[in-house]
Amino acid sequence: MAGRLLRGQTVVDATQVREFLHAAAGPEDGLEHAYAETDMDSAETVLYLRARTAEHAKEAARRIMIRMLAQEELLGWHWEGHS
Repeated sequence: MAGRLLRGQTVVDATQVREFLHAAAGPEDGLEHAYAETDMDSAETVLYLRARTAEHAKEAARRIMIRMLAQEELLGWHWEGHS
């Protein structure tokens, strides 16, 4: 699953985004690997998820992002997901 995180009030780098993604994922989400690349306005993300269907992968990505964006370090950030 791929998506774009739009920058909020804080600045983080790609390494931090990957760390936040892994920290937000639970065992039920099936996150195997996370990729992130940042620029001045956003972070492009790709989540490699172990899932039975594309719909399950979308739900897992949504759960991960909700948990991740609840962190104070990402105040004001929001996610535009796409597959």
